[in-house]
Amino acid sequence: MPATLSTADLPLAELMCARLDGEVYPLGECWCPIDEIDSPNLRAASLAPLLPRRAIIERHSAAWVYDLCPEPAQHEFCVDLGARTHAQPSPRRHLREVVCPTDDTAELGGVRVTTPIRTAIDLARWAAPNADDHLLPLLFALLRYGGFTDTTQARARCEARSIPHRGIALRRLAAVETLLRSD
Repeated sequence: MPATLSTADLPLAELMCARLDGEVYPLGECWCPIDEIDSPNLRAASLAPLLPRRAIIERHSAAWVYDLCPEPAQHEFCVDLGARTHAQPSPRRHLREVVCPTDDTAELGGVRVTTPIRTAIDLARWAAPNADDHLLPLLFALLRYGGFTDTTQARARCEARSIPHRGIALRRLAAVETLLRSD
């Protein structure tokens, strides 16, 4: 049996019955047999039905894949500018075009996910201005998960003049640096 099941594998009614019988549990856009352990690989694979061709899991969805935040209601994906793709509109996904070098991604569960540092940088730059209460601990957790003990590398990547929202990102990263020092 595969690690993830979707309506492409079984009808929704059968999946729901299997859930009621305690044979599967819902994860992302899929159902997993109960003997499959929840992991970043499994979480990434569970989003495959939502992923357009050549898409990369990013921002809050990537943080969810790393098990650092709750599952977002709308998953966030990106495609590199050079890998244009078209996806049907969906309330379960948000897709944007970005510059995303392969060094900023990792393959988990057969799909691409932004690395913890790229995820932290994107969230620092693009999260809502009033989101700092929950965002700063998430940025801290992402940097720790990625093995970083300070924000030097993240700040360096945000300091280029051409980076949108660099001021807010640098302010947030400075606040995270304070958290890292006090840890």
